[in-house]
Amino acid sequence: MALTKRTRDLIRITATYVVLAGCFVFFIMPMIWIIYSSFRGSDAIFSGKVFTPLSGFTLDHYKTILSVTDFPLFFLNSLRIAFLVSVIAVSSSILGAYGLSRFHIPRRNTILTAIFSTQMFPKILMILPLYTIIVAFSMLDTTIGIVLAQLILVLPFAVWMLKGYFDNLPSELEDAARVDGCNVFQTLFRIIIPIAAPGILVAAFYSFVVSWGDYLIVSVIAQSQRTATLPLVLQRLSSALNIRWGQVAAATVMTIVPTILLFSLVNRWLVSGMTAGAVKE
Repeated sequence: MALTKRTRDLIRITATYVVLAGCFVFFIMPMIWIIYSSFRGSDAIFSGKVFTPLSGFTLDHYKTILSVTDFPLFFLNSLRIAFLVSVIAVSSSILGAYGLSRFHIPRRNTILTAIFSTQMFPKILMILPLYTIIVAFSMLDTTIGIVLAQLILVLPFAVWMLKGYFDNLPSELEDAARVDGCNVFQTLFRIIIPIAAPGILVAAFYSFVVSWGDYLIVSVIAQSQRTATLPLVLQRLSSALNIRWGQVAAATVMTIVPTILLFSLVNRWLVSGMTAGAVKE
């Protein structure tokens, strides 16, 4: 008996959701295992079973990471560096993107293409010249050296994204501001930035997450514990001769929790920032 169109649609939708659920479970399983293992004893972790009864529930791994190691110091280092990168990147990208969007600049498209093309180069190719510049300016093993180096990772995308966002804001806003006697900076800070806040928040969140998770640049510039960040510490924990996987799992959980909490707090504004202005009125 031939299936009706409604039945075929129902089967197709059901199959789609089954496949999506399977993909979701496949990709989320390693993270679930890490979180689960951070509360298990070492014997349970090495039992060969993906999940074991949580009868041996323990917080020892977290206690060890927080009390025995310098994890709190590394956490503060990551937080300070990511905050500075976000603030500087957003401030610079707002000015750069607004100028490229609203003012007649010779070869503007060429400049924008050149800025964004830096994202196409493998980051490993920039390490040697970047290291040379950092050493020349005596910024090796300093917070400002890491911040300036990480700005190379986030500034091009932030400028490109905000430039497209500003392009879709109606120019009548600036015309009205000029009629009211506002100069360029008053228009930018009083009119444009409040309206473009969702897009700016996206750029800030992107900058924070990239800086928070960066390992390559930190591994080259950070030479001591006073500038080491969480990704570098996780690598050192997982590359030791005697790897304590419970502590690695606990440190990993404490590393990803801040970004998850931050995303949950700004999720509503991030969605509007990524979609607003997509259609110019």
